[in-house]
Amino acid sequence: MNFGLNVNINFLICQGGNFVSEVVLLIAYQKTRECKRLKSMNKIRQIKSLKILFSLLAICLCFTACQEENDEVSTPSQEATLVANTTLPRLMERMTLLDGSPDNFIDNANCFLVNLPVTVSINGTTVVVNSSNDYSAIIELLNQSNEDSIVITYPITIILSDYTEVVIENQEELIAEITNCTGPNQPDIDIECIDFQYPFSIALYNTNFEVIETLNITHDEQLYYFLETLSDGIIASINYPINLVQANGTVISVNSNEALQAAIAAAENTCDEDDDNNFNDADCTQEFVTENLTDCFWRITNFDGNTQLIYEFYFNTDGSFTFSTEPSSSTIYEGNWEVTTSQGNLVLNITNVSSNITSFNGSWIIDECSDDELQLHSGNQEVTLQQSCENFTPFECFENRNITICDEENPYDGFVEMNLEALFISNIVCTQAYNFSFHTTQVDADTNTFALIPNSYTNTSPTEVLFLRIEDINGNFEVFTITITIEDCCTNNTVLTNDLILYMPFSNEVKDLVSNWESNNSYTYVSDRAGNAICAIAFNGNETVEIPVTTANQIVQGDAFSVSLWFKMQNTDPANYEILFQKGAAISEGFQLSVFDLNTPVFSDANSGYGLWDDPWNMDANLPNDTTNWHHLVLTVDANNTVRLYRDGIERNADLNSTINIGSTSLLNYILGNGFEGHLDDIRVYKVALNPSEVSTLFTLEADCNVCL
Repeated sequence: MNFGLNVNINFLICQGGNFVSEVVLLIAYQKTRECKRLKSMNKIRQIKSLKILFSLLAICLCFTACQEENDEVSTPSQEATLVANTTLPRLMERMTLLDGSPDNFIDNANCFLVNLPVTVSINGTTVVVNSSNDYSAIIELLNQSNEDSIVITYPITIILSDYTEVVIENQEELIAEITNCTGPNQPDIDIECIDFQYPFSIALYNTNFEVIETLNITHDEQLYYFLETLSDGIIASINYPINLVQANGTVISVNSNEALQAAIAAAENTCDEDDDNNFNDADCTQEFVTENLTDCFWRITNFDGNTQLIYEFYFNTDGSFTFSTEPSSSTIYEGNWEVTTSQGNLVLNITNVSSNITSFNGSWIIDECSDDELQLHSGNQEVTLQQSCENFTPFECFENRNITICDEENPYDGFVEMNLEALFISNIVCTQAYNFSFHTTQVDADTNTFALIPNSYTNTSPTEVLFLRIEDINGNFEVFTITITIEDCCTNNTVLTNDLILYMPFSNEVKDLVSNWESNNSYTYVSDRAGNAICAIAFNGNETVEIPVTTANQIVQGDAFSVSLWFKMQNTDPANYEILFQKGAAISEGFQLSVFDLNTPVFSDANSGYGLWDDPWNMDANLPNDTTNWHHLVLTVDANNTVRLYRDGIERNADLNSTINIGSTSLLNYILGNGFEGHLDDIRVYKVALNPSEVSTLFTLEADCNVCL
């Protein structure tokens, strides 16, 4: 129901005094748009009601005591006042319109959004879109499908640019709504190239120009409703300064209506609003098109309806391009190119083409773009460019290379065994046949002599130059230089590395970072005590890790040594004997660091039947069934056969000059996880007995997730 009322009330005030004042009250009642706006509208109406009350109060006061003619009233400045139906509020309202383009791949409409959740089907796969975060899943399915269409499950609700919600019962009703939108990449009313940075505030005044309320504006929809209900009867001003965010992320500050209006007007049509329906156009940014044009070469597959042109363009990074009528042609034509933005459009500017196709000179608006195709137009002419990465000589596929290779071996020496073919040949995509060879000198490459074995090459100095010879099937060749620099790229700053003979952080690998031995078996990795993903190893009770014993890491009777590890139990069976770390393949040889009898840590040898227990373990009723917490366990044995057992940084048991005997033979392996059901991490073995301070340092050390030492 539409209704309106304009009331002019003329009061002759203080008729017996020195002056007659006339007060004119304009009351404008506007139609509400829908129920969901009532709350915002009511606030504005309340403000208008307050205006009337303040006005009537002022009138009543005037009957009692007339004011002097020269009384001053403090009013907001003209520069800060929002006046209804003027340029600035209209520009602001266009900024706050709902942008309907983010889901164009669903509804093919840029003037409304589909309210979520919505159920859609792509090539037989059903997806429930609960939030905009699910858009990527739809785009991935579209990329995998030959079809670009999406089947929507109705009914759905759409949200128009003015935030009105409309229920759509079927495809026909949706198409009817789409016809109300402008076409893809066509000019529309909303301004998307600049946004308000919220929150900011707007002050509302009464007729005495006193602030009666301050509105805190926090989002586009709230500001849109306020601007839409702004009328001549409302006195409002923005509390400056406020910030605006441009399309490229730049934040600018404005301090007046004039500056705000200028900033909005300057930003209009300066970016790609992505109002097309192409889900695979990478947002058609200036950077995307510029980078893509310099990759491979491009053919004109359609020039204003002519599909027979065979021009091939090579766009160079210096802003020049060359083209020829065919790949083997000796006649090369030139021109210049640049990708810019103009009036909201992405534009390919072509200049200085003086031969053959001068009609290609000009500014071409990019309508659609993808990895391998550009659709452009200039006036009534249309052009389609298609990327082709087909090579006509193998030499196009190669260039001089500079490469840095990390030496992660311990210790760093600047020499790395490498596979030259894998590094410089296998990753090359080339459509022409060729032969290759690597050489240490230019002369050897030119003469094709003394070729290196590419699959197993070790550099001869930390920085060296190799020569790659590429030869086509006709015997023609070119030589490319490869500069190899070896660096120590290890960022591991771990402590206590002296006398370290075994170090395994289990960073998604079973590898000893001291010897660089690595297991080829497959294991399960879990989060470590710090929450680092796949930085600890899990055992299920039926698998082990066998580490070869070498002369560098062997431990025999009489040696001082220490074993440090972190463990987390997953089995609470008190009868299970589970070995965390052992020397030797059987419990009848070497030694074992285990848990047994209510999961109590114990160190034992195989020759004498010796055992040293973590006696305080059983005094804590929570520990035998603890499958949640990690525990640090350290065993130390010194040259006098004194054995100490530490748990969580504290010495739990010790045996001075013990009778332990771990055997005089080195045996073949160290074994982890024999019968163990749980998690292990950060295993360190030292050929020295750590002191209590060093044990405490290891306990407080952050969880390791290292891949080098």
